Amino acid sequence: MMAGPKMQTSSSHATLYMFMGLMLVTGALNAIMLKFQHKITAPMSPGAKPSHFDQPFLQASFMMLGEFCCMLIYLWTRNPEEADAAKAVPGWIFIIPCCCDWLATAFVCISVDFIAVSVMQMCRGSMVIFTCLLSHVVLGRSQQKFHLFGVTCVICGISLVSYSALEGTAANSHVSVGIMFCIFAQIFQASMYVYEEKIMSRYKVQPLQLVGWEGLWGLGVAAVVLPILYSLGLADTPGAIYQMQSSNILVISMVLGVFCVALFNFSGANVTQRSSAVARSTIKISSTILIWIVELAMGWNTFSFAQLVGFILVAVGTLVYNRIIILPAFETDESMPIVNKA
Repeated sequence: MMAGPKMQTSSSHATLYMFMGLMLVTGALNAIMLKFQHKITAPMSPGAKPSHFDQPFLQASFMMLGEFCCMLIYLWTRNPEEADAAKAVPGWIFIIPCCCDWLATAFVCISVDFIAVSVMQMCRGSMVIFTCLLSHVVLGRSQQKFHLFGVTCVICGISLVSYSALEGTAANSHVSVGIMFCIFAQIFQASMYVYEEKIMSRYKVQPLQLVGWEGLWGLGVAAVVLPILYSLGLADTPGAIYQMQSSNILVISMVLGVFCVALFNFSGANVTQRSSAVARSTIKISSTILIWIVELAMGWNTFSFAQLVGFILVAVGTLVYNRIIILPAFETDESMPIVNKA
C-alpha cells in the first residue's frame, strides 16, 4: 500500500526537524566541549602535577579530523552525477580556506581559555563585519543600507557583550585577550567564507565535499605545524597526548567533539538542502542561547542584562545582514538576497 502525499509530507517534515535538532545540539555541544576540556586537569608527564588541558592547536586539529569525517560521509552518500562533477574540482584549491579555518579554529580555542563560551559565541558574530569588508574588496560586492545597518547592530552588540564580560572581574586583561583572540579569529573565518564563495561560483562543489577537503588538508597542516610549534615552545603535543592517556574523560570529550563537528556539518548540509540556508543561519544563532543556558546551569557564567541585550543586537544584526529580517526602510531596488554559507 503506497503512502499518501500527506504521510510523505509529514515524514519529510519530521526528517527536517530531526536534522535541525541535531544541528542545534551538536553545534552547542561542540562549543561546550572546548570549555569542558580546558577545565579537565591531568599530568603532562610521569610524576608531574595535574594541569589544565590548555592545548588549542591540538583541539583545532581534532576539529579538522571531524571535518575530514564529512569527506567519508560525502563519498558514501554522493550520487553518480556528483561523483562526475567532483572529478573536475582540483583538490589544491581548498588549501587556502583550510589554512584560514585551522587558524580561526585555533584562535577560538585559545579564546575559550579566557572567556565564557557564550561570550565567545557572541563575539564570533563579528565575522559579519569582516565578511562585509572582504565581500566589497575581494568580490566587488556593493554593500546596501541593510548590510551597513546589520554591521552597526553587530558592532554595538559585541561592544555590550565585551563590556559585560569585563565588568566586575579582576582578570580584565585576561578577558580582553580572550575577546581579542576570538574577534581576530573571525578575520580568518570571514576570509574562508569569501574564498569559498569564490570557489563555489567557479566549480560545482557539494557542502560536505568542501568541508571534507578542508578537513583533509587541515590534518596535513596539523602534521606540519604541531612539531614546529612544539620546537618553538608554543605547544606541547607530547604532553597533551600524555594528559589524554591519563584521563579517560578527556579522551571521551575529544572523541565526542570530533563526532559533533562531523554531525553538525552533515545535519547542516541536510537542513540547507531540505529547507534553506536561512534556517541554517537561524539555528546557529539559536545554539548561542542553548550554550548560554547550559553555562548558567553549570555555574560557568552569571546572568548579565547587558550581555542579553548585546546578544539580541548581534542576532538582529546578523539576521538583517543576511536579509532573514527585512526592514523596508533600508531596502533599495538593487537589494539582492544574500545568505552566507553557515
